[in-house]
This record gives sequence, structure tokens and C-alpha cells, in this order.
Amino acid sequence: MNEPVEFLVKLRSALDEQDRNFLHIHHALDKLLPYMPITANHLNDNDVVEHLDQMVFRLTKIQDGIGRRLIPLMVEAIEPDTSEMTFIDKLNKLQKFGLLEPGEWNVYRKIRNDVTHTYPEEKAALVDAINEAIAVFGKLEATYLRMKNFCHEKLRI
Repeated sequence: MNEPVEFLVKLRSALDEQDRNFLHIHHALDKLLPYMPITANHLNDNDVVEHLDQMVFRLTKIQDGIGRRLIPLMVEAIEPDTSEMTFIDKLNKLQKFGLLEPGEWNVYRKIRNDVTHTYPEEKAALVDAINEAIAVFGKLEATYLRMKNFCHEKLRI
């Protein structure tokens, strides 16, 4: 594990980054509320697209930040040696602590890929992916809040 102070700074930074991302995605979702559920026609409205872009960008930042920073740091705080652990092993470790449900992270990864890698001419698929992302956002946020609470209570961050 890293030096204790350096490690705590990294973990605090990862949490702060996600707090900012959630603040911004909430703002985008508030702006999108009058248009929900999103339809293919909304993809022709520049204002709606601007808020959708912000929502997708922040969703990507959240999924990346939790997956690439927060999860590895949390597991490192729990396990003395994570050098041989795969990402799946790290997810399994967090499942044991009740911080993730089995397969939950794969759902977020799929949604993120669907909203970022669907071609513009595939409007129906894109709209479905956007609405699915909006629908599961609350669960993603609840998962993050459990992780954050774990860091505060168990890891003393």
C-alpha cells in the first residue's frame, strides 16, 4: 500500500472528483426533466442535445472514476496486497462488503458503452440507451454513496 497520508489524499481526491461529477450530472438531468422520456425527436433539439451530452459525459466520468480510481483504492485499503488481483477480483471483494451487487458493474459498463458507442443514425438504439442510463442513474448514485459512506466509516476518510 502507499504511504498512509499519500494514500488518504488519493482516496479523498477520488471521492471529491465523484462528488463534483454527480453535482454536474444532476444539473444536466434537471435540465432534461421536462423532456423525459427522451425520444428520437429530442435529438434534433440543440438545447436537449447539449444537456444529453453533459449527462453522457458525466456518466462516463463517473463510471471511469469509480472503476479506475475509487474501486482500486478502496480494495487497496482493505487488502494488504492487490498486485495479483484482477478487476473482477476487486469487484468481488466489494460485493463481499455489500457495496456492489453481483453483475451490477457490468450493467453500468454496458450502458456507458451503449450511450458512447451508438452511431448517430441508430437513433432508436441511442434513445433506448439514454433512457436506460437515466433509469439506472439512481442505483449508480446509491452505489457510490455506499462506497463513500464505507470510506468515511470504515476507512476513516
